[in-house]
Amino acid sequence: MLSTIIVSPRERFSSLPESLQSLFLTIPKDQPVIVVEGATPPDIRAELEELRKRRPFTLVSLPYPVTPNEARNRGVKLAKTAYVVFCDNDIAYEAGWLSALEKTAVAEQADAVAPLIFIGPSTPKRIHHAGGSLIAEKSSSSVVLKEKHRLMNQDWPEVKDRIDELAPVSNEVCEFHCAMVKRSFLQAVGGLDERLITREQMDFALQAKAHNGRVVFSRAAHVTYRALDPIARLDDLHYFLFRWSDEKVVQSLNAFEKNWSVSSERDRVRFGWTRRHRRSAVASYHKNISKVLGSKLTGRILLPMEERRAKSHFRKSLAQHEAAPKTEPRTTIVAEELFDFKV
Repeated sequence: MLSTIIVSPRERFSSLPESLQSLFLTIPKDQPVIVVEGATPPDIRAELEELRKRRPFTLVSLPYPVTPNEARNRGVKLAKTAYVVFCDNDIAYEAGWLSALEKTAVAEQADAVAPLIFIGPSTPKRIHHAGGSLIAEKSSSSVVLKEKHRLMNQDWPEVKDRIDELAPVSNEVCEFHCAMVKRSFLQAVGGLDERLITREQMDFALQAKAHNGRVVFSRAAHVTYRALDPIARLDDLHYFLFRWSDEKVVQSLNAFEKNWSVSSERDRVRFGWTRRHRRSAVASYHKNISKVLGSKLTGRILLPMEERRAKSHFRKSLAQHEAAPKTEPRTTIVAEELFDFKV
């Protein structure tokens, strides 16, 4: 067996059973699967146990809400195969996705392979990520690092006949919604930085550049990131707000910028995308109230209220079990040294 699939939390609990059912329909019966979850509600854990009776897999259940990179690192420690495949717990899989990743990994002698990731549910199918690139811009005071998703938000029917041209095998960025990585390469770079809940794909891309890793794209491997499903459960909303909390975003940005001596569009990430993401989750759960309040008041009234409730919900388990996020010691690398800048 070439690979082990490691399923970790994305931003909600309830998506996991359905995602696993989709996974098991598309992989061999003896394919190793490790599921890492934490503080999952009892009814969902019961579903996992029922699933495990029908299709065995390794289940790592933690008593506290686990962040994605910690879950991935825990899974890697249990894996024995040459490659691991990181999968978020809200992915829908298409037939042949895993064999396509494995064929590309072997043919390209790759350290990491990104599949074609759609975002949905959506009709027609819409692309989220078809590989990507790092963009480094040098200013008088720092290097500003950005990333670009290839074909992001493009409708699949409009581009599928030109996918070879528009999204070649060469690639720099793997999104951790779903990505295959050589286990020995992960060990060589010290695993994934558990301080990061954002910028983690850029951190890994820089590690690949720094260690001469080969990162490629597999256009035949198709999965869908189900980001557009509504938030219907309060426990899902609690985990969502914990995982994307402003505190964790700031911790991530601080760690990423220190790791690489770069600027990371801090204000855009912190006050733009992640805050909107939290507000959208609250609006999804409080659909009717949010319609009355509007976007701004939802952000000013409902979002802070639910953030307080989320902290209270997890306070006891975190106080008892949460340790400092781990990251292996690294050789200091300045990102500027990895890019060629025109003088």
